[in-house]
Amino acid sequence: VENGVVSGSGTVDDPYVIEGWRIDAGYSDYGIRIHRTTRYFIIRNVEISGAGKAGISLSYVKNGVITDSHLTGNWIGISLNFSAHNKISSCTIESNGDGIHFYFSHDNQIIQCTVTKNDTAIWLDGSNGNDLIGNTISANYMGAYLDLGAEGNLIYSNAFIDNVHDAHSVAVNDWDYNGQGNYWSDYHGIDADENGIGDAPYVIRSKGDQDNYPLMNIP
Repeated sequence: VENGVVSGSGTVDDPYVIEGWRIDAGYSDYGIRIHRTTRYFIIRNVEISGAGKAGISLSYVKNGVITDSHLTGNWIGISLNFSAHNKISSCTIESNGDGIHFYFSHDNQIIQCTVTKNDTAIWLDGSNGNDLIGNTISANYMGAYLDLGAEGNLIYSNAFIDNVHDAHSVAVNDWDYNGQGNYWSDYHGIDADENGIGDAPYVIRSKGDQDNYPLMNIP
């Protein structure tokens, strides 16, 4: 096994596979670090804890998938720096400093992850055009934090539950899609027509960033 890769050749049809690892980073900087590649790869079924910088770090990377993995007790669970066209799915990310942190990374996906008990669950810095869909974001200090002009991100069908602060943004993002927004446990609007959608928007910030179709029930 070289560099943790157990199979694959790095092509779209035969991606490198990194799987089955249980890593206690012991306060080393990273559990898994991938830097400057466009080769196709999948990281799956790994458990990483104790990383001083990030459990999994992708920098200047395209075409990666991280799935079915558990990251706990790291400074950052998963970090993407200057990376695009990557997918994070079905991961459990808990009790880290930041759960997922994107820095100037665009056109990535975070799908159906459970992100809980972190300081900040999902932090997008200067990162545009990313999709956050179907995630459970619960019991964090901050749910979704979009800063440094992060805009044009699509965020819907997520459940924001019992976070101290659910969301913060500084630019315009899309918090709903095709009439479906997100579930917010601190939403106090009503659903007079009982269609499962709140009758008033959930306001992220006063300058127009809002969920126009907040869900009354957890999706």
